[in-house]
Amino acid sequence: MSPKPQIRTLKKKATAPTETNSPSVNTEVDTSKTIENSKTKTKVKQAVPLTEAEVTQKKTSKEQREETGDQATSELNGKTEDKAETNSENSTGTGDQSTDDPDADIDKPIFQAIGTIKGKPEEDKENPGQFFIRLGGKRYGLFFAGYRYQAWLKQMAAKPDQTLFLRVYPKCLMIPRKPPKIYFQVAAWEAENPWDEAPGQFRLKGIWQFVPQVRTPVISVYRNKGAEDPKGKFKATHIPILMRRDDEAAPFRFNPKIAKEDLPPRWFVQGLFKFIPSRDSFGFSEDLEPPTKKIPWYTKPIKDVPGKGAEKPSEKSSKKATKMTVRSHHPDKGKSRKKS
Repeated sequence: MSPKPQIRTLKKKATAPTETNSPSVNTEVDTSKTIENSKTKTKVKQAVPLTEAEVTQKKTSKEQREETGDQATSELNGKTEDKAETNSENSTGTGDQSTDDPDADIDKPIFQAIGTIKGKPEEDKENPGQFFIRLGGKRYGLFFAGYRYQAWLKQMAAKPDQTLFLRVYPKCLMIPRKPPKIYFQVAAWEAENPWDEAPGQFRLKGIWQFVPQVRTPVISVYRNKGAEDPKGKFKATHIPILMRRDDEAAPFRFNPKIAKEDLPPRWFVQGLFKFIPSRDSFGFSEDLEPPTKKIPWYTKPIKDVPGKGAEKPSEKSSKKATKMTVRSHHPDKGKSRKKS
């Protein structure tokens, strides 16, 4: 009867939580229980409680890491926001230069279309939130990109009847068999004119050519190489102009019947033009630089191919179509054979 209480006392010692550093006991206890006890002992060793100083030190270091991480991310977000604002200023849809100031002087020739207009902007009563300006007795829509729209709403709420000088990019919406529709994208506005051009004067730099939508020649302003486009289309702006020249420069006209090497040259024109509301076009005033055949690098527009997914039918649909045609013609052939 003596060994039984010894075994019980050993089991109690093995399961006792107070003995953390007790040596392994070679008894008749199961190996699984000893392994479990050893695991609990190691866990207890790892979970040794820290002192108050260590806990506070650990908390402060963790908070510092989190604060530095949050600060780094906020700085990064600030930089990306600044970059996005700069890109939105530069991505005007008219192929402007990729600089902070659209009026900055650049040595290399670039595609550009920018000018100044003066008037009292008005809000369209039929379409609230949309604005226009009257030039020469006609209404021309105003477009605001990105964060400028909120600033414009504040401006109109504070001084709705104020006459402003607007720095704008000219746009042209071309619809087949209809006259071109001119509107302006607003880049900046001031109560006094701080820009070089007088109201109604525009600086246009692009390729002088004909396009199928308009009878008159246009200056095509493409996206400069390296400029960004949020939509990824890199569309060009074709601005109708009225210009006659005495030199050899002439508007380019594409002719599919003529070989590519025999086509006339394309001319890059850089000049000042006056906006003519009665003609919905821009009249030539003077050259900023002589016309040249050296065209700056630009990104070609990406055209949307209509029905691109339906051009090539799948193999299954083509097989079904062939089976249907065979079935439709096969009964007639059988009847003709039976009659014969």
